[in-house]
Amino acid sequence: MIVRVEDIPAEGLDIHFEKKERWWQPEKDKPFLDVELVRPVIAELHLNLIAEKVHIKGEINVVLQLFCSRCLEPFNFPIKATMDFMLVPRWLGPQTEALRLKREDMEVEFFDGVEINIDQAVAEQIFLNVPMKPICKPDCKGLCPICGTNLNKGRCSCERPRFSPFYEAMQQLKKKVG
Repeated sequence: MIVRVEDIPAEGLDIHFEKKERWWQPEKDKPFLDVELVRPVIAELHLNLIAEKVHIKGEINVVLQLFCSRCLEPFNFPIKATMDFMLVPRWLGPQTEALRLKREDMEVEFFDGVEINIDQAVAEQIFLNVPMKPICKPDCKGLCPICGTNLNKGRCSCERPRFSPFYEAMQQLKKKVG
């Protein structure tokens, strides 16, 4: 969905955004974010024109299916995120490279000054809220490092070493010293 800056009225523009498919996928054979939608992405946004800048504020709701980094099982991950940032035309941006970002710089994005890609803005907010290492539950036990059994579903019969080989070397050193 593209919104032209000139089409934003003085009182602002309310946008209801809803997508049922993974529209962020640039190419089917090269997934950027390989997740499934459990429920459609719904966003309620308000765009407000402030001089040449556009303030975007709103809320995104979606449920994604992710894979746990510990046990590799799929699980539902709800995202309820707020959007609150300013779009600034590139020509109003800094002309030199910033050496240090300030807190207010984190709430600014740059655009061409003519059109706003709402799909891209919503997708960015979703990507920012997906954890780097998704975990199905805080106490996930993961997989057995020896046989690969999901330890959340049951125990395995593998014999675990009492301590690591690194600790064993420390024990030997301790015996020699003391």
